[in-house]
Amino acid sequence: MDSKLKFLTDDDYQLLLEKAQITTYQKNTNILEEGHLSTAIYILRKGSARVEHSSLGKGVAISFLFPGDIFGEMSFIEDTPTSATIIAEEEVEVFVLENTTLYSLLVSIPGLSARFYQSLANNLSHRLRETSLLVSSLLNKFNFEIESQTKRTGYPGQNNIPAELISEIELFKDNLVEIEQSLRAKKINLEEAQHSISHGCNLIFSSLREYIIQNQEIEQAIGTYFFRETFSIFMLSSLIDSGFRKPQSYAGNSYIDFYLIELLSQNEPEGDGHLGIYIDRWIRSIPSCLALKNRGAIISATIKKLAFNWTSEALMPITNLASGSASEILDIYLNNESPNVHVTCIDMNHRYLSSAANLARKLGFIDFLTFIQDNILLLSQGYHQIDIPPQQMIYSVSISNYLQDSELVNILNWIYQHLLPGGTVVLGNFHAANPDRVLLEHLLEWHLVYRTAKELENLFAQSKFNSLPLEIHSDDYGVELFIVCTKGWDT
Repeated sequence: MDSKLKFLTDDDYQLLLEKAQITTYQKNTNILEEGHLSTAIYILRKGSARVEHSSLGKGVAISFLFPGDIFGEMSFIEDTPTSATIIAEEEVEVFVLENTTLYSLLVSIPGLSARFYQSLANNLSHRLRETSLLVSSLLNKFNFEIESQTKRTGYPGQNNIPAELISEIELFKDNLVEIEQSLRAKKINLEEAQHSISHGCNLIFSSLREYIIQNQEIEQAIGTYFFRETFSIFMLSSLIDSGFRKPQSYAGNSYIDFYLIELLSQNEPEGDGHLGIYIDRWIRSIPSCLALKNRGAIISATIKKLAFNWTSEALMPITNLASGSASEILDIYLNNESPNVHVTCIDMNHRYLSSAANLARKLGFIDFLTFIQDNILLLSQGYHQIDIPPQQMIYSVSISNYLQDSELVNILNWIYQHLLPGGTVVLGNFHAANPDRVLLEHLLEWHLVYRTAKELENLFAQSKFNSLPLEIHSDDYGVELFIVCTKGWDT
């Protein structure tokens, strides 16, 4: 067990351990409770523990502790209640050094006090540097997103919008006014209204797509014009309104595709005025919405296949990066009487994690899940490491959509290092040929990173997966690509 008190001599450290008591804690037992005044410093001797904060919800870990790690030292220094709860992740053994005993040693042994406090200062300085990197990285990412994605004026080509598109937009608006008047006068039934509105919306976005393909050099100008001319109509839809007002990016502490899935699963079609509910039904029927509602199928199938071939008595370890509310995992546990997998869900959004943890607890399978709040953005930029044991499967249906190429390669390298030999990675990425791309970008302002199968192959080739064979599948809607790769047994 390595000492995390850098400036202590071997004799110093051994003396502290000799004066401490060894205490055993069973799995899921609180070692130290948030808000309580600690009377000791703790050094983890055996096993692992998780750190939770009440503001994030029960069951959501913000970090993990391993043999040699120290906790309770801030209460010792400041004489204030602890700021987090430490919970045994498994059966653990802990050195417990009472504060009174430690004080006695510090004042009686020459130089020990200076070396001890210097060690604590070094640990705190390391934590501060990590926090500074986090804040700096998030601010840079967030500021870039805001600057690059919210501009709606000044694009070249505003005076060169194709006249045909202008005419088609005006016709679209006139048709909707006519349908609204017919609904008010009850001259049209609900089915006819829905058909006409859905058909009109599909046609206008098909036209927008074609004009952008033909005039790529002024795409932003065309998209901006379309947005200004149709915004008041489409915002009658509750789903479009909520989607437009989404958290803007990963740096905004959420993933917009998970946000949409949440809206689709929780709400029935609704909207304002006579047209809103019809537009809302239409948007829910587009390929992207249908694909997102069904995206968990390939993940579930892969997990079931791997679990069927898993021969160890231990639960098969799986990690879900950017897990969101982990709906596909919860469905697996709900639909299998005795799942033989343990899933670690890692996400930045504590609300999603807390919600999933609470549901898992109510349904009785919390012991099959671990929830970690951590920053995958920092991981992708090489600033940070998330410590997990080797996994049989690591997957993410979302993270690739938010990462530039170099960032995605960093994530792939991290995944490779944390897979068992023969372990499998599955990643989802929005297809460059997504039929709804112009709608997502120019109406909802969803600026994702779309990729082709060839581009994904090249990124895997640049990573530690190198020349390993890939399987790339498109969903039934042409919206997302899923990449499956298995690590070699000889690595």
